[in-house]
Amino acid sequence: MTKLRDVEERPHVLLVDDEEEILVALGDLLEDSCTLLTVTNPRDALVLLETHTEISVIISDQRMPGMTGDQFLQRARELSDARAILLTGYADLDAVVAALNHGQIVAYVHKPWEADHVLSLVHEAHRTWQAQRALKTEQALLRGLMDSLPFGLVFSDAEGRCIRSNRECRSDQEVDHYLPALQAVIARMREAVQQEGQAEELLEVTTEEGQTVWHEIARIALKWPEGATMAEAWQVSMDRDVTRRVLMEARLNQGERLEALGRLAGGMAHDFNNLLTILTSCLDMLATLKPAEEIEQTAQQTWLEQAHETIKRGESLTRRLLQFGRAGKSERAVRPFDCAAFLKERASLFRQSFYGTNPAIRFVLELPSDPLPPVVTCPEQLEMALLNLCVNARDAMPAGGIVTLVAHRVAYSLPAAPADCEADHALALEIRDEGIGMSEEVQRHIFEPFFTTKQAEKGTGLGLAGIYSFVLAHHGDVKVESAPGKGTVMRLLLPLLQD
Repeated sequence: MTKLRDVEERPHVLLVDDEEEILVALGDLLEDSCTLLTVTNPRDALVLLETHTEISVIISDQRMPGMTGDQFLQRARELSDARAILLTGYADLDAVVAALNHGQIVAYVHKPWEADHVLSLVHEAHRTWQAQRALKTEQALLRGLMDSLPFGLVFSDAEGRCIRSNRECRSDQEVDHYLPALQAVIARMREAVQQEGQAEELLEVTTEEGQTVWHEIARIALKWPEGATMAEAWQVSMDRDVTRRVLMEARLNQGERLEALGRLAGGMAHDFNNLLTILTSCLDMLATLKPAEEIEQTAQQTWLEQAHETIKRGESLTRRLLQFGRAGKSERAVRPFDCAAFLKERASLFRQSFYGTNPAIRFVLELPSDPLPPVVTCPEQLEMALLNLCVNARDAMPAGGIVTLVAHRVAYSLPAAPADCEADHALALEIRDEGIGMSEEVQRHIFEPFFTTKQAEKGTGLGLAGIYSFVLAHHGDVKVESAPGKGTVMRLLLPLLQD
């Protein structure tokens, strides 16, 4: 923690006496441990005090021409926070009492004085001055901070009384420092903090004027009083009006949704326009043929086959769109099942996705030696997701390589995991390839509908978007690790049933 700059340790002492001999005697006594300023005229001393703010102790004689010591110290008090010591004779007790009653001096010394006693008084007065100045600095910093904070700050004791606040309120009850709509929430959060030590809430509030605003409230228990339990400790609450931020986030989210919708609509329009262009060309060519000629019949068959193939592509695209739109809403049951057995049964299916395409690609399934807890998801949709990822891995390795499917239990917290599933662990299903990899820019877009890096007619850009939607809808998560030339790891994280 950064500390305040240490105040000067060596006392700066102002000696005021109209007798030079007294000043010399005091100087001899204090010069080894103090920095001294000496003045014979109290009016000159007042001038010095205006410019020397480092003076921490004033030693003044009582009987001086033109101004007595108690009068001088009273005026000095208006200019300086230095601690005052009055030098007196036995006949000056009335002046000492008057000075003490006005709070102008911290001690008085009889002439002749005892050297050790004077030294002790000076250094004690200096230490008190240091402490008071440090306290004033701390108070000024705290006051300045609280006055300039852009949010409400309220300190309260264990009974709910306000100790300090940067909000004006006539009541000493903490809840009165908040909007009426927030007072019940503050009372509830106070009880939560007494149990948990901290609490946070984002609240939509309707003001007395009918305006909707949002407040973000953070509350913690302070380690005060010392030794107090959380239920006995003081608390601090920070109340920030975040209406502008919430509205801006809402606008940004709306903009992102519209942008995503625009990309989806644009992708659909582009793909369907290509299909319609092909169909139009086929129909145009069929219209120019004469059915009587054999060679023309062969051409007719070719154009018909091309039209049918185009229609099939349209059906496939429509099916993928429907699958993407229904991801997470399938009527197929989400249930716990043995993932290791599931993967062993489906391994041959995954291998078949490579046969006849690239004999240089090999598929490997890696399962842990220890049994896995049941995974909770839809096995039919999981099968399609893994098959899609295997095909993507195949296409990313035109020169061949190994595609590895790994299943293992990992420490990972799924925020939306069902109550009957493990909170701190998940099943990781990883598809690893040795292919061309992806840049960070590509990775930022791979789950967007219709985004694809494949050549035209090689992919629709809906596969990864559908996988992402399916996994998130089933309380899981998706992570990607990739770099150009370093291959790719696609990791599906799914909930595991508790033992």
